[in-house]
Amino acid sequence: MKCPKCGENANKDDRICRNCGTVLKKEKKSLLSLFTGKKNKSAAPSNVPLLETKGGGLDSGKFKYIKNAAVVGAIAVIVILVLVLIFHVASGKGLKQAEKFSGYIGSKVSVAEKELEIHLKDSSSFTSVNKADKFDFIYESEDDISVSDVKFPEWTVTILKTDSEKIDQVIFTDYRVLKKDSRGQKTDKRIDLDKYDTSSKMSTVLDDIDIDPFRITYDVSYIKYEFRYYYKLDNGDVQSVILNVVSNIDNKFMYSISDDVYPVELSIAEPAPRADQ
Repeated sequence: MKCPKCGENANKDDRICRNCGTVLKKEKKSLLSLFTGKKNKSAAPSNVPLLETKGGGLDSGKFKYIKNAAVVGAIAVIVILVLVLIFHVASGKGLKQAEKFSGYIGSKVSVAEKELEIHLKDSSSFTSVNKADKFDFIYESEDDISVSDVKFPEWTVTILKTDSEKIDQVIFTDYRVLKKDSRGQKTDKRIDLDKYDTSSKMSTVLDDIDIDPFRITYDVSYIKYEFRYYYKLDNGDVQSVILNVVSNIDNKFMYSISDDVYPVELSIAEPAPRADQ
């Protein structure tokens, strides 16, 4: 072929005229360059290692190792986040169901079951719950925990009904609070709520308590939170406490009651009379 500018003959593979320098063939752009706007780069010789530099940079083997390690690390982080999410969803399931049932206080139990698509039982699958709690209906976790070598469900939602088969109270019990210690959760000191009055928001009070409630009772006119905890006295003894905090349905603090729990005193039998007496 001939150069369109100077008319000199050129080889068919020549991209530039060797006589005048005129561009004979335009460089074809790759699909990637059309999107990125970057020009094609000449392919690297096959005998040059990936990322090889004169300064002794990473060779291909090290680069691949770092890349694989980064991928594995990213996957591990994703798995951990998914497990945490699953745990939080599962751990909040019982409380959410209790809150839903509390919206049906005063309604027929059958109506709540139908609309929430939940079947209530009249007894627990755990003997410990049947002996410890009084209820008419129960919805409970399928997973169990051990408290002082006794099995409990992780949580329960129990319902008390009226004579007319209407929901009277809904109680959420979280046995996981007792999993580490049957006395409840450990605190640094005794919880003091004397500074709060009936104008205080319940959310502020709960933030101050800063431990999970063992039991929450929903009634038509109030909500009662029961906390179980223990702390160390100045003399080194451990004091267990059951704290009940009550709010109205507008989530305003009403009052609190703390009851100290003491170990059961062992009765000492009188010594048997001697044979010579």
